Amino acid sequence: MRRPTTDFRNLDSAQLIQFGEEIVKKMEEHDAVFVTPTPSLTVMSAAIVDFRKAVANAAFNDRQAISARRESRAELEYLINELSKYVDTMARGNPTIILSAGFVPSKEVDYSMGLNPKALNLRVEPAGLGTMRVVAKIEPWKKARYYQFEFRKKGAETEWEKVLSTKAVLEISNLVAFEEYEFRVTYLGRDTNPNYSDVISTFAL
Repeated sequence: MRRPTTDFRNLDSAQLIQFGEEIVKKMEEHDAVFVTPTPSLTVMSAAIVDFRKAVANAAFNDRQAISARRESRAELEYLINELSKYVDTMARGNPTIILSAGFVPSKEVDYSMGLNPKALNLRVEPAGLGTMRVVAKIEPWKKARYYQFEFRKKGAETEWEKVLSTKAVLEISNLVAFEEYEFRVTYLGRDTNPNYSDVISTFAL
């Protein structure tokens, strides 16, 4: 599975700006593929402009300006990293799509060695009004020994509750009616290290 790479360690300020601009340019050119980038390209462009200004303001080694440049760079790196997750979801390992978004595909990962791929296409739906249950589904992975579903009340910042299943579909019960929960899942194969899906949320009814 190929993924967009985001290694900022060897990029100076000018290279990071160029990287961000290339991403925006490429994704605008391929807007039929990248319909709803998250974060938006408008937000990305604004962060690039802010960082360019911060770099210029820090040219005279003013401490406050240098601190502002550091914060602006961190924000731009965060946005690029978040956008790479969106591209990863859309590309599903296709290196051509990754390249069309301005990212460089990672090297091919051999999952036969036991590494878990990212869990894909998590869907969670209420089982019905008054049931206080939801049904969670994930795209099956043939090498999965277990599917580890996790959930918690949205915004609670508590520990995730974990449920192991041998199937890619799980009914989660005993939830609180009209409470919003967030969910994630990971495949577990020979490797026991999680590689979580995107987090999604829904209400129990």
